[in-house]
Amino acid sequence: MRAVIDTNVLISAIFWTGRPKQLLNQVRRREVTFLTSELLLTELKEVLIRGDKPFKLSEKEAERVITTIRDLAEIILTNSRVAVCRDETDNRVLECAIDGQADWIINGDRDLLGLQTFHGVKIVTVGEFLKLAGWASGGS
Repeated sequence: MRAVIDTNVLISAIFWTGRPKQLLNQVRRREVTFLTSELLLTELKEVLIRGDKPFKLSEKEAERVITTIRDLAEIILTNSRVAVCRDETDNRVLECAIDGQADWIINGDRDLLGLQTFHGVKIVTVGEFLKLAGWASGGS
C-alpha cells in the first residue's frame, strides 16, 4: 500500500496518541509505503516552527523531526502540476500522489476528502484507512 500522509495527520502522529500514531506505527513496520515530497517536508517543517502553533519547535528540533520522517518515507520527485484545490498545499499532496503512484491519500482536510478519489487515488481519513486495512482498534 502506497500512501501520501498529509501534514496534519503527521503532526497528530508526532505529538499525540490515537489513530494517526497507529498509522505511523504501520509505516514504521513497513506495512505502508509512506510517500512524501521535498515540498511537503518543507511545509511540515514550517508548521513545526511557526509561532502561532502549539509546537513552536526550534529549527534544530524541527530538523530532527524532518530527518526521522525522511527516513520513514519514499521521497517523490514531483513533475505533475495540478490546480484543483484552493489551498496550494493540497495541490502539492495531489501531485505527490500522482507522481508516486499512490493508492491512498490519508488526511483530515475537508477539501481533499470531498474529492474522494483523484486520478484513481482514494482519499480517506486516518480512521477510514485503518478500518479498510483491517488495523482499526477501538475508540474514536
